[in-house]
Amino acid sequence: MSPLRGAVSACLLAGACLVSASAFAAQAARSPAAAAPAAGSTSGSSSGSSAASSSTGAPVTITPQLEDRIVMSLLAAIQAKDYQQFVGLGNANFGKLDKAAFDAVSTQLSPRLQAGYTADRLTQYQQQGYEFSLWKISFKDNGDDIIATLNVARDGKVGGFVLR
Repeated sequence: MSPLRGAVSACLLAGACLVSASAFAAQAARSPAAAAPAAGSTSGSSSGSSAASSSTGAPVTITPQLEDRIVMSLLAAIQAKDYQQFVGLGNANFGKLDKAAFDAVSTQLSPRLQAGYTADRLTQYQQQGYEFSLWKISFKDNGDDIIATLNVARDGKVGGFVLR
């Protein structure tokens, strides 16, 4: 098993890989996630949106473009090994991410992200009544790709981001 796969697998087995499993469950118990639109890519070629509400109560429209910006911001935080930037993109439960788990993953991924990557939206899917988007992260080093799952909560903040 590669060191990266081992770190990510260990993170997932521990119940957290850049977000705890309990954070996904807590998000699901509180409110439905905003519906993700049809499949597209980081260029925002898909269409559709879902209304959500921000922390101020104002509606937030969850669009492919918003999710693209969120994924790119999350990956930039991992690349910079910036825990505060990473958790700052999420809701309260996302902010409970263990810093050691973040450090383990960012230590493995940061050099690969710095060398270059692309993030492509593959699809969206529904699970237990909540919408998620699925992403493929491909690296310029031609090493293993990573699959990411993103959940954006109704307030426009990250409810979950899991790497496999």
